[in-house]
Amino acid sequence: MRSAVSYALIAIIGGAVGAGVTQIVVIYDKVVRHLTAAPEYPDDFWSTPAVEGYGKIHYEADAAFKPVVGLSNKVVFQINHSDGAMTAPNTGLKRVARVVNLYIASGIPADQLQFVVSVNGKATPAMLDNTHFKQLYGTDNPNLKLISELNKIGVKVSVCDQAVAFHHYPKNWIDKSVIHALSSLTTVSTLQNQGYAWLLM
Repeated sequence: MRSAVSYALIAIIGGAVGAGVTQIVVIYDKVVRHLTAAPEYPDDFWSTPAVEGYGKIHYEADAAFKPVVGLSNKVVFQINHSDGAMTAPNTGLKRVARVVNLYIASGIPADQLQFVVSVNGKATPAMLDNTHFKQLYGTDNPNLKLISELNKIGVKVSVCDQAVAFHHYPKNWIDKSVIHALSSLTTVSTLQNQGYAWLLM
């Protein structure tokens, strides 16, 4: 009699555990589908109001901590990483474009932006002219159009000449749209002493 009861209990517990595991698998599948499904947005949800095609934003007029007209609006962006493929623009540069778009969308006139980009470290190759970038990486430099768009708005893009030397690049390999700075460290410290906010991108 005891063995029959034991078998019944084992069957009940096993069935409950099996049902629980099945439910977990169903929930897991639902979560994975939700996270991997491409969200649907209206056509005007994302925009690039200042840097066309780069740094897309979703602007909310009633959001807190927006840029304010009349403040210094001085920012130095430091970029020292190269994430992703060399065939795509540097992620840090795209983030700079996003900040520009956010400021412009918030009503700050472009001529009031005092933005400086300081590039060093692994991001240095992004500053190469097209000829030498293609020579090293086998593709056109995807950063040059973005740098040009940033320059049009008045954003100064600079490269650390110490990093250029460490990469063994002759100085004239750097694209002419890029400013040569003594170093990224001194660029950041000098501009911070002049009241610039520092953002590591």
